Amino acid sequence: MAESKFIPIKKCYLDIGLDHTSPSQFNNPLDVWVAKYVLLTPIERKKLPPSMSMEFGGFVGQAVQDMKTKNLTLEEVYNGKGNNK
Repeated sequence: MAESKFIPIKKCYLDIGLDHTSPSQFNNPLDVWVAKYVLLTPIERKKLPPSMSMEFGGFVGQAVQDMKTKNLTLEEVYNGKGNNK
């Protein structure tokens, strides 16, 4: 596991197999955090449904990427011009 150059990862996290943390993890109540990050494996966590924040964060990230890489306006992205499907 790679150690962060900016924030050292505490041994207690490394001991349970976590090589990083995120602010969104700590928005969960402690019992939910333990269930997700201590009891479940990474494969089991991937099977959990994503939160609405995660979904919309992905949409916004894709929209910004399309605007920058495809030189699209916000209106063009909103109307689906950047959509490759």
